[in-house]
Amino acid sequence: MKQVIATFCLMLMASPAFAATAYWTGRQEMVQTVTYRTAWNCEYNYAGQVFWRVFEGSCPSSVEVY
Repeated sequence: MKQVIATFCLMLMASPAFAATAYWTGRQEMVQTVTYRTAWNCEYNYAGQVFWRVFEGSCPSSVEVY
């Protein structure tokens, strides 16, 4: 039984991570980070789910989500 569990754990660790692509909606706002730097809060859409990510440079047109 221990060997079956160990094999299953190894299979989970060896399985590849599947990533999807979220696309920038065009919405952005300038924010200040906790280290007092200027950054951009960028809105992304993946399969109808909208979320925000912060970048110090410009907003990338797409990001990978896991």
